[in-house]
Amino acid sequence: MKTKIFILITLFLPFFALAEASTYNGFEGAATAMANFFTDIWTFLDDDVPNFFERMILYVIEKITLIRIAAELEGLKLSWSVAKAVMENFQLASKVLSAANGLPQDVKAALVDMRFFDGLNIIIQALLARYVMRFF
Repeated sequence: MKTKIFILITLFLPFFALAEASTYNGFEGAATAMANFFTDIWTFLDDDVPNFFERMILYVIEKITLIRIAAELEGLKLSWSVAKAVMENFQLASKVLSAANGLPQDVKAALVDMRFFDGLNIIIQALLARYVMRFF
């Protein structure tokens, strides 16, 4: 309850400005007022306008960079899905295994133990994915 009263008093109680009387009296005051006016205009044109354009250019460059990064990520996702579809259509793993079946049994067993065919499959898939991703 006390905080409500305090907030109402601070909002609706008229506080009088305790300011000094006008410093622009007479001819000197008018000249000072005009000098301050032109100084403010010069400061606006010399400092504020260039800072505004600098901030605007930085904002635009930042947004363009973020859009480009997002587009590259989406292109990467698309190219990976295309590469995956090409690999599924070529059936690389089955072709490697069918070629391995033509080898003698002891050589095939040694290569399977060394996981040669898995490594060959990964290398072929990586080369194919790199080839497809170059288009995007």
